[in-house]
Amino acid sequence: MSQLVFKFPFKTKYYDNDFYVSSNNFSAYKLIENWPSWPGKWLNIFGVPGSGKTHLSKILEKKINKVAIIEEKKISEKILDDLHEIDCLIIENFKNDINQKLLFSILKQSKQFDNHLLINSIIPINKLNYNLKDLKSRINSFIFIGIELPTDELLKVIISKSFSEKQISINPNIVEYIIKNVDRSYEKILKFLKDIDELSLSSGKSININLIKKLLNK
Repeated sequence: MSQLVFKFPFKTKYYDNDFYVSSNNFSAYKLIENWPSWPGKWLNIFGVPGSGKTHLSKILEKKINKVAIIEEKKISEKILDDLHEIDCLIIENFKNDINQKLLFSILKQSKQFDNHLLINSIIPINKLNYNLKDLKSRINSFIFIGIELPTDELLKVIISKSFSEKQISINPNIVEYIIKNVDRSYEKILKFLKDIDELSLSSGKSININLIKKLLNK
């Protein structure tokens, strides 16, 4: 008989010390750490979901007194009234779903007020389609920093930390097996860790190779 698994809501917390710096994210991390000494005022950090872009945004947010952080889908013209009061605007999950005239106005005013601007996206924002010629020109003014797929070293840290937070002691051989058999992406790894934990709880079995194989075969 399967055990019931109660899913309690947890608020994600972002601490500087929890961000593991590896070769795949070093450039992005160093720029965030060196704020405001950037080569330019506007920065685009891009990478696959789960790669740490939001974590970097939160680290930057703590460094700045006057900062606004907002999801692209929640942006309205009200932001134009706030730009003169902040030092940095952070736009999360940018997919170019915003009104392009509004985006152009944001960039124009950001330039006028000498704001720092960080936009996080999955792909570089200069690879997206823009109808406004002047907007394309401004987008090309960004510094573009990509976060690459995780190294084995980083995956080991992510997996070990995930189990450690749940007070689960895990054999290093199991960590190696997961790395070799799960798709090498932050999103797939994090989903797998969530699923294996739930399977372990519902079945009442400890996390071992057989349980991992059972999940992989689904």
